[in-house]
Amino acid sequence: MPGWLNRQIDEIAGDRILRYYGLALAAVHAVTFLHWRFRHNISKFLKDGESPICWPFWENCHEWRVLSAGGIDAVLWAMLALSVAAAGLFLKERWARWGYWLLVAATAVRLLVFVQDFRLRLNQHYMLNWVMLAFLLLPKKRAVIPWLVVFFYFWAGILKLDMEWLSGAALYNRDKIWIPEALIPASCVYVVVLEIAIVFGLCSKRAWLFWSTFAQLVLFHVVSWAVVGFYYPMLMFGLISVFVTGRLLAPETEWISFGQLRDAALRPVLPLVIGVFSFFQMVPYAFPGDTAITGEGRLFALNMFDARVVCEAFATIHKEDGTTKDVPIRTDQLAQRITCDPIAYFNLARSNCRNYEKKGKFTDFDLHLRSRRTSDPEFRDVIDIRNFCTAKPTYDMWRPNVWILK
Repeated sequence: MPGWLNRQIDEIAGDRILRYYGLALAAVHAVTFLHWRFRHNISKFLKDGESPICWPFWENCHEWRVLSAGGIDAVLWAMLALSVAAAGLFLKERWARWGYWLLVAATAVRLLVFVQDFRLRLNQHYMLNWVMLAFLLLPKKRAVIPWLVVFFYFWAGILKLDMEWLSGAALYNRDKIWIPEALIPASCVYVVVLEIAIVFGLCSKRAWLFWSTFAQLVLFHVVSWAVVGFYYPMLMFGLISVFVTGRLLAPETEWISFGQLRDAALRPVLPLVIGVFSFFQMVPYAFPGDTAITGEGRLFALNMFDARVVCEAFATIHKEDGTTKDVPIRTDQLAQRITCDPIAYFNLARSNCRNYEKKGKFTDFDLHLRSRRTSDPEFRDVIDIRNFCTAKPTYDMWRPNVWILK
């Protein structure tokens, strides 16, 4: 393993383009700090004493909540310091080895924070994790990373082949978009064409085609700023920077091109990475029902604006005196794309079971979640679990869950 890591470090240190990309990835981690610390102040729901929404692969994350809000802030500031230092070290070849290890440390801190709560789930982390895997651990980075980014766009476009997106119904903050309302559906169709077809212009050696494609992607992310905030476009600017430096600093023979897909020197790593990434994007299609509503299988894939889901959730509490009371479940701390995900309500219910057990003032409660796409006329039952605490349901991230109604 040390020999493998040394080869990765040497590949980065000896390539000016990869060093600059390491700087860009370190900057993305700094942007993550800004997003977590100042945009959402995540310490308010990660601190000890707050009820977590655990990821399905770590259902007992509440047992590890030991840091105060100040302690979490200290961890975030440490991630920023590691990121800034790594960025500076990537400027010089002789310092790149230290930059590599500081970037590893910054990534480790980000991931340790990320897995603390399902509310931190964002598409940005999914894409960044794939790129970090390729940058830190895989060879042939100059070919693998650009192709991986191209397929980010491609599969995001495939996911948007949905009438909710194509009609513009999937968008929120529509009033903030710099596009006339009447042109929003046409703009959504254009985005699909851009991501599925036009994006492959990045693989062309023709200057006009490459730069016009790149300019369209930049414009797309600038416009998205008004909808999703600064984090997503800033992250994407960092990820696609490899195309600019590669184009300007590398000889034409090293530019990303379709010929690389047939290049024996890039086998098996390039086709393997593209194949594995593409396989994960198809996992949700193996689950029954409308996965935009059930959420099943989507942990493995990109999570884009294919559909906008609205929902209503409540718990029917059974009191000791035999009476019941319906209580709405708050979701104000859930991001737009997971605000109706059954995983969130499942974890909120488990947290309530623990809290009520400590108080000893109730018998049990029923969990209800009703959801619909914005284009659907009626809500439908997604969760209807009687006596949730007694039933003790579990979430299976690998197979369909019987308690999620299809």
